[in-house]
Amino acid sequence: MSEEVYDVAVLGGGLAGLTLAKQLLSRRPQTRIAILEKQTFPVCEAAHKVGESTVEIGAHYLSEVIGLKKHLVDHQLPKFGLRFFLKENGQSLAEGTEIGGSDFLPAPSYQVDRGRLENHLAEVVMEMGSTLITDAHISQVSFPTSSAESTAEPTPYEINYTQHTEEGSIESRWLIDATGRHSFLKRQLDIDEPLQHDVNAVWFRLASEIRIDEWCDDPDWRSLTGKVPRRWLSTNHLMGAGYWVWIIPLATGSTSIGIVSDPRLHSLSDMNSFEKAMAWLEQHEPICARQLSDHKGNVQDFLAIKRLARGCRRVFSADRWAITGVAGVFLDPFYSPGIDYIGIGNSMICKLIEDDFDGKPLEHLAPTFQSIFLTLFQNNLLTYQDQYPLFGNPRIMSLKIAWDYALYWSFPALLYFNDKLIDPPFIQSLSKGIEEMRAMNLQMQQFFRDWHASETHPHVDTAFVDQKQIDLLQMLNGELSERLDDASLRARFDRNVEIIRNLMIETIRRIGSNRPEIQSRLAEFPPVETRFERIFEALHL
Repeated sequence: MSEEVYDVAVLGGGLAGLTLAKQLLSRRPQTRIAILEKQTFPVCEAAHKVGESTVEIGAHYLSEVIGLKKHLVDHQLPKFGLRFFLKENGQSLAEGTEIGGSDFLPAPSYQVDRGRLENHLAEVVMEMGSTLITDAHISQVSFPTSSAESTAEPTPYEINYTQHTEEGSIESRWLIDATGRHSFLKRQLDIDEPLQHDVNAVWFRLASEIRIDEWCDDPDWRSLTGKVPRRWLSTNHLMGAGYWVWIIPLATGSTSIGIVSDPRLHSLSDMNSFEKAMAWLEQHEPICARQLSDHKGNVQDFLAIKRLARGCRRVFSADRWAITGVAGVFLDPFYSPGIDYIGIGNSMICKLIEDDFDGKPLEHLAPTFQSIFLTLFQNNLLTYQDQYPLFGNPRIMSLKIAWDYALYWSFPALLYFNDKLIDPPFIQSLSKGIEEMRAMNLQMQQFFRDWHASETHPHVDTAFVDQKQIDLLQMLNGELSERLDDASLRARFDRNVEIIRNLMIETIRRIGSNRPEIQSRLAEFPPVETRFERIFEALHL
């Protein structure tokens, strides 16, 4: 196995590494790319990896940026948004609160079978010219002796690996870590950053099609079927204090089931085997347990992971290395942001590699991209920190979910759809508004926690919160497809900051008018002229 020289070496041939290779080859076809993957292709479908639910940024990345729309439409499933069920233990779905849409959102998203998607990507990137080295186990990476700041041509990275019983070695100008939770570079460079957000997860796949539409016989709930035709295509969340359960359909006919929980309220040791997980569901989500019990013989896999959230101090370097996907950072699967961060990070890495081969310096761009990326990550972390105790409170969660959606579509999704998250001068021109958005989110997430702390026993309403009836959310989501010039995009962002500000003020005033612990602070939030009455009607507040 002779030593070969490449422009880019990607450690890891999962979703993050394969999409990066395809994106880079689409933009710069002459790039010599080697992908080293410990598994062999084709990988198994259905029970390969989780991360099956996409939201708008990740869906746009896969469909439009990477060019996988035909595959997603033909070989994966359309996603009927995120859907949330909150109820008392023992209540039927009809007796609780359901939060979701009665129609698909304007911006599409998908449920993806990761095995099927990664098999397709592996074939595509090889056809485009990449070298895919499978069954490759990295043994050592030697860093260049000269840095990017040096005027001399840099020496390459040397990657040593074993394949079967043989040893191999390649050299590369760029080194990309896409090794997932193995986090090769994070460990080698000691750049792990613990996060103040601790959740655990267990998951399994069943070789059965599980349809939540069939879980309730109540005629009124069933009558919503004409209004909400295919709930099972949603990423369905069953929620309670300190936990949520996901139910995700896959195009292969299997169903992905997961439990994500705050260890302060639910111990991982109570659910870290399939038998324990089923017993836990019988206690906390008995309807779900009953529906799954007939499919126990169809279990395809099971995995338990402690401390799901992951941070990293550095993700891009002017010394021509970068980290993408879970190898670097991961937040929380509640709003399905994993592929979002792959899309954002890969777009920045492609820009760095292109600029390097065009002879442009990286000394300023690499740390600038890193600052933008990690700032987005840290701002989004606020959405999840210490929020799991609220997950059994339907009134708060109805409003929190609407707030979180509005913030996501108003800022990061808007800029990503317009290719501006890789435009540092444009981002800098929005810095005042971005900081205000962060401050408002910090305040609102604390408001939700304080509101919950003041309620001894949250009341569960029988309600369907139809997000299609929330005009603001429909508008913000629908506008993502518009392509705006810089001046128009800046004006749209400024308008969105004002919308978020007014939504915050109106929310605090409306909720605070009935809560003594908040009334004393209402003077801080003068009345505003708002368009939000429909929001509070739809949320039954």
